[in-house]
Amino acid sequence: MINQNELIQHRYRLIRLLGSGGFGAVYLAEDQRLSRTVAIKEIDVARLGPAERVAAEQLFEQEARMLASLDHPGLTRIWDFFQQDRRAFLVMEYVPGSTLRDMLQRQGGPLDESFVLECALQLCAVLGYLHARRPQVIFRDLKPANVMVAEGLGTGDWGSGATAPNPQSLVPSPRFVLIDFGIARLFKPDKTSDTLIIGTPGYAPPEQYGQGQTDERSDIYSLGATLYNLLSGRVPSTVPQAPLASVNPAVSPELARIVAHATAADPAERYQHVEDLRRDLLAITRARAIATHGQAPVKEASHALWQPPAAAAQRTPTQLPLSPALARPTRRSSSAMLIGLVLAVLGILGMGGVLISAFTRQSAGGQAPAATPLPQPTVAAAPKEWLLPGAPGRIAFGQSQGQAGYNVLVAMLDGTTPRPVTNDNASISPAWSPDRTRLAITRGPNGSRGIFVAKLDSMNFEQVSPIGQEARYPVWSPDSQRIAFATRAEASQPWQLAIVQLANREVTMTGQDGVAWISWSRQGALAYSALANGATQQDIFVLELGSPPRNLTNSPDIEEDFPAWSPSGDRLAFVGSPAGAQNLSQRQIFVINADGSNRTQLTSGPGPHTNPVWSPNEMWLAYLARETGSDWQVWAMHADGTAPRQITFDTTDKFYLAWGA
Repeated sequence: MINQNELIQHRYRLIRLLGSGGFGAVYLAEDQRLSRTVAIKEIDVARLGPAERVAAEQLFEQEARMLASLDHPGLTRIWDFFQQDRRAFLVMEYVPGSTLRDMLQRQGGPLDESFVLECALQLCAVLGYLHARRPQVIFRDLKPANVMVAEGLGTGDWGSGATAPNPQSLVPSPRFVLIDFGIARLFKPDKTSDTLIIGTPGYAPPEQYGQGQTDERSDIYSLGATLYNLLSGRVPSTVPQAPLASVNPAVSPELARIVAHATAADPAERYQHVEDLRRDLLAITRARAIATHGQAPVKEASHALWQPPAAAAQRTPTQLPLSPALARPTRRSSSAMLIGLVLAVLGILGMGGVLISAFTRQSAGGQAPAATPLPQPTVAAAPKEWLLPGAPGRIAFGQSQGQAGYNVLVAMLDGTTPRPVTNDNASISPAWSPDRTRLAITRGPNGSRGIFVAKLDSMNFEQVSPIGQEARYPVWSPDSQRIAFATRAEASQPWQLAIVQLANREVTMTGQDGVAWISWSRQGALAYSALANGATQQDIFVLELGSPPRNLTNSPDIEEDFPAWSPSGDRLAFVGSPAGAQNLSQRQIFVINADGSNRTQLTSGPGPHTNPVWSPNEMWLAYLARETGSDWQVWAMHADGTAPRQITFDTTDKFYLAWGA
């Protein structure tokens, strides 16, 4: 054990013990070099025998290497690993909060079903990310004690034992973080059983105890057992479990059936993939959203979403306009605007998001008699702009200055007025650097725009794209050392993909012609929209440097644009509409897995919807839409497409969003 205030590695000062057990302990510490709070896991092998010592050291090093290769908001990040005085240390992200086990103990019984559903959906996302790795990562120890409910993200005060929040409300959902990778393993398809038999009784499936090899269905069992514990208040102790309905009759039959399916003793009778489990859980949340708020369900999309015409019409190449609001429809009349306002107010009231105040109106012929008073109409208080409670980070965006042009502003999502970044009336498409120190923009008059970069502490912009070439849509490399953008030397030439090294301004041309919007994942993959070979519609392509680009969507009758990688890099958001420029008003937002599977439509109804961007914690998507009028406004929704809400309301057009930490 290490002592309070002890300084290790001349860098980490120990604050207090967070917990201990077995041959390890976890401490709260201060990283004095980077001035941040961290968690340090220690393993002390001095007390163990030679064989045990080797096994413990191997497990600990395995956890360090595995965590270092992962990047997901539902996982703790690793920052350092070292050995000192026969002890090994793992320096990790500190996640303040309570474990699900702590919550169960404080509650003294089952947790709220809506809260459990939100937890289940987030854990499905984490497991889906792990299982999509190659080789697969099997967690093998999912249980309430290994799930942290992070503080400071919509958790309210239910951590003290009050009822958990409803994830369908406007209160942001809590963040669930999977911790303790001590017995996770990489799946090896050539093995028939696990070498090491280890796990937690009640949560580990039968095959984890010498009856077969653990695979993704084993994690599904553990998740089901965890849900059983949360919904019943009882630790699962038998296989199969006693029916949930007999333990807690208040659990909905649909959710009870899902848990029973996930915890089947035979792996062949369980959900075979975590995505199958997620879809069934999501069906429950969508049905409840419709019943409660009248929201339309999220549709599962396919390439057959729009039927192609009997005879394909001749189409012209579709180029993305520099501003999605350049062609504005005729301004609505004042009566139409009033009707739109009332409809918007009714929509907001359906989500419980505003307070109501009354005003008194007199009739044209004078005051009504006291015996028959006129009805007192109500109006909503003016909605607060740029308010998304609990959402992290900040959004940079372009905003119309009327006939003057466009500028870039930054909004903090706490309801405060956005701060201008530029005042040249010629700046658009901002992009945050991953190291959080710089901002890139497209700047200049139409036809001669370039890419400019400035440090956040000075905002003195300097051009980094070649002089004399038009450039637009900057995006940063994961190491913040390069910027990709679309460029062309002449207006008659197609846009091409270029990458500039910021250290020496060396520019490399790559990819293909007809490139539009670009996104660069943390794993190094470039996604961009471009004209498909031999066709006139745009598809989404993925390019890993050194390899030829691959068409991720390959949909001849659908126009796709605005790709945006999720922070974890395992999903891509984008927009789609029937092929042809005349159909851009029908744009909807989709997500797709990095391998091109599980294409899902998130928005529906009047549009267009465009330019989706992910929140840093991957729980939200912000986007632009014209749902309530002719102006482009910013909307936000949960990453699964639920609870969409408008967060800007004035009459200035916004465009080209960038969500940074």
